[in-house]
Amino acid sequence: MTSDVMARLAAANPVPAPTRAWRPRRRYALVLAAAVVLVPAAYAAERVLGIGNEGTAVPTSSVLPGQSQLDQALQELQVGDTMQELGTVNGVRIYAARNAGGHICLAIDHVAETYEKGVFCDLNDPGFPSAGQLVLTFPGQLQGIAADGVAGVAFVDADGNVLDSTPVTNNLFASGTRIGMGVAVYVEALDANGTVLAKQKLAG
Repeated sequence: MTSDVMARLAAANPVPAPTRAWRPRRRYALVLAAAVVLVPAAYAAERVLGIGNEGTAVPTSSVLPGQSQLDQALQELQVGDTMQELGTVNGVRIYAARNAGGHICLAIDHVAETYEKGVFCDLNDPGFPSAGQLVLTFPGQLQGIAADGVAGVAFVDADGNVLDSTPVTNNLFASGTRIGMGVAVYVEALDANGTVLAKQKLAG
């Protein structure tokens, strides 16, 4: 990914944020737009995202209409002309799609807010969902999707202190608490009993 694309993503997420912005981290990027979703053979048509909640396909152009910077960035990341609308939790509508490389991209829309919108792509391999990655979240706030069997997610610091946690409903989660970029070190996936299923290192 070129530095030019990364610079545009940093400037575009969310749009426009007067005091803060999502910034690309490690093998993650922030985005939204139109192209064609190419699904790897490992993902059957009925399991595009690899989770139980596959949502409903909607035109990408209808996800965050009018957000030209996000649209342009997503075009370069080859997100398709449709995304899956997964549902709304805590006032946050969540969309997801696989790009041409098979990586999952998220789009979020705080439906009652003008500027709280953003896009995020996981560029890691094997990526979400996999044994080592049960949660896909924006790094500064618990908002995203979780693998089947995950009942809750939590941000923790280097000492294991819980900074924020929120339940998972139908593979979706959205906390109203903003932790901020670089504050949390890990995101934990929890089962219904509160047992940690996986502890993922966040990009530093």
